[in-house]
Amino acid sequence: MPSMRIRPTATAALLVALLAGVLAAATASPAAAATPCWKRVINQWLNNQPINTHYKPQCYQQALKHVPEDLRDYSDITDAISIALQAALRGGNGTAGGGTQPSGGSSSGKSGQSADGKPRRLQNVPDRSYYRRAIDNLGTTSADSLPIPLLVLAGLGTALLLSAAGLAARKRLKARPRPPAG
Repeated sequence: MPSMRIRPTATAALLVALLAGVLAAATASPAAAATPCWKRVINQWLNNQPINTHYKPQCYQQALKHVPEDLRDYSDITDAISIALQAALRGGNGTAGGGTQPSGGSSSGKSGQSADGKPRRLQNVPDRSYYRRAIDNLGTTSADSLPIPLLVLAGLGTALLLSAAGLAARKRLKARPRPPAG
């Protein structure tokens, strides 16, 4: 049976590949540590973990600034981050009263309001978008009000019916026999 010899170029290529793998593994951990703290807060919530890690209050405030609009509108991430921020400011463990984070929405009622009934404002939290403010001003944020898409569809349907009636009336007027001139 002939003996198999490994060529020196194959050996060198194998060593280079092995060295590249070791280098890649060694440089992966500092990249994870370079993640901004606000992103770690949001990622912690996205991974269904309660936000109870001790971060500085500035991290929570930055996280509130960077929350995507869809998460802000359709989830309780801002509530969870606000609870963690309040606990951090009090020196607590990041959960409300030592309990767990709310997971399905806020059931605390008016906890987001001050004693005079106005909403509380945290420092450095961005204003809501123009779209969100317009919806809130319309007063359609409660479950017993008419939803905005339904109102838009009703208006569009009414406009279409009026334009169809106008076209039909114009067609009839054009089709009417005109009296003879003279």
